[in-house]
Amino acid sequence: MKKTLLTYALAIPTVIVIADQATKYWATRQFNVPMNICEINPRPGLQIEVSSIFDWALVCNQGVSWGLLQGDSPVKRWALTAFAFIMCCVLIYALTKTYDRLSKLAIALIIGGAIGNGIDRALFGAVTDFINFSDIGFHYVFNVADSAITVGVVVLIVASFLTPKSEDVPKT
Repeated sequence: MKKTLLTYALAIPTVIVIADQATKYWATRQFNVPMNICEINPRPGLQIEVSSIFDWALVCNQGVSWGLLQGDSPVKRWALTAFAFIMCCVLIYALTKTYDRLSKLAIALIIGGAIGNGIDRALFGAVTDFINFSDIGFHYVFNVADSAITVGVVVLIVASFLTPKSEDVPKT
């Protein structure tokens, strides 16, 4: 049981954070800007057309998902950073109380995404987003951490329908 918990609490989030930070670094290199571009210029407005389906577009998200709660005040920056930290703690606790692997996977993905975006917010005051599918009508720019959070939430919803109720879970 402890080995499984370590996999979900440490290994999966670590892989997500490394992939997220590496791709954000790669994206800033593609635009030839420093990693802290969001601190220097919160509205860089840079874009590289890749195909008729998607582009790379450097966006600094000072809010939360889908640009909600936008603002550049230090209070909001640190409040959102603290919220991400608190949510990670709550989710790690939830991992210790979750018995099915699908839910554990979902929670681990959410934790990894929250940490990845939390690092950006703490270091640079905004989250670096760069994947853009606006050519096909999806007008939100996102990153690997956002994807992990979204997939984690969807998997958690699916798991809620597929897993037995708590009274049906065997006691260990």
